[in-house]
Amino acid sequence: MTSASEKIALDLESTPRFRNFDWEKAKNFYYVAKCGSFASAARFLNISQSALSRQVIYLEQQLGCPLFSRHSGGVKLTRKGKELTSIVETTFLSFKGFTRNTFVTIDEGKKRKIRISTTHAVASYILSKLIFAYSKGHPEFVFELISDDHLIDIVLNDVDIAIRPYDSETKGIQQDHLFTLEKKLYASPQYLKEYGEPQTIEELKRHHLIAFGHPEVHPYADVNWILRLGMPAGELHEPVFTSNSVECMIEAAKNGMGVIGSYEEFNILRTARLKNILPDIKDKKIQWYFVYPNYLKKDMKVIELKDYLQKNLLINNISAT
Repeated sequence: MTSASEKIALDLESTPRFRNFDWEKAKNFYYVAKCGSFASAARFLNISQSALSRQVIYLEQQLGCPLFSRHSGGVKLTRKGKELTSIVETTFLSFKGFTRNTFVTIDEGKKRKIRISTTHAVASYILSKLIFAYSKGHPEFVFELISDDHLIDIVLNDVDIAIRPYDSETKGIQQDHLFTLEKKLYASPQYLKEYGEPQTIEELKRHHLIAFGHPEVHPYADVNWILRLGMPAGELHEPVFTSNSVECMIEAAKNGMGVIGSYEEFNILRTARLKNILPDIKDKKIQWYFVYPNYLKKDMKVIELKDYLQKNLLINNISAT
């Protein structure tokens, strides 16, 4: 009769050996898959695009199958590439759940560190005050609020919680609805006095519009939706001012430079004393979720934080529908 130890030895002997498998290259492949291009992933990893491409080619050779189909517009995952993305993602999440090393030492004591990632605007104008208030009542925590307008991913950004729109692709995560945002049009009384208030979207052609610079870095919203209003398909208004800063755009609107598209839920907009014009014209609603890995779904501290945010976002008139 074969003993258990002998059976294990036999199984090990018949198992393919991946002694030289490079998990660092697998991780970088995953970044390319999630970012959607070698260029974006190279910027995220702070390495050259050519070096990243060589790593993925080496990985493809090692595995004996193509992971991406390459074309002029970028890359697309092959069937095997999609399978490897799922495996790497699950592996990373499993490692994080296994280690759970989320404690830092402060004043010779241990406190739990919670890393939360979201966009710059949501971090600055919706979440920050709530997190500050929660932190005061929960001294056992150290919060790190990470603002990034690029893709926010639980694995990619190595965070505990992401506040972002619904993710239909990532496996091994929980997603609970937090709030809804919907862009509207605003202008200063000074601007409206000088140029008049538009009564239809067609009249926007005669007005000055303020828009985002580099809209490609905003994966969750059509940030320059305003430039298509009242225009034929494929055509855009020519903005009078652009910036990649919400603060600069709202400051420009306050100073009478033009019309801006923004969210009334942002504290910075509420204090800017701008007037909502064409109130029936709105961008499509964006649902935002509290996203966290499965291994935290029974963590009552995380659930308490989620419940606190849901409750207080409603109190602060942030839409939950």
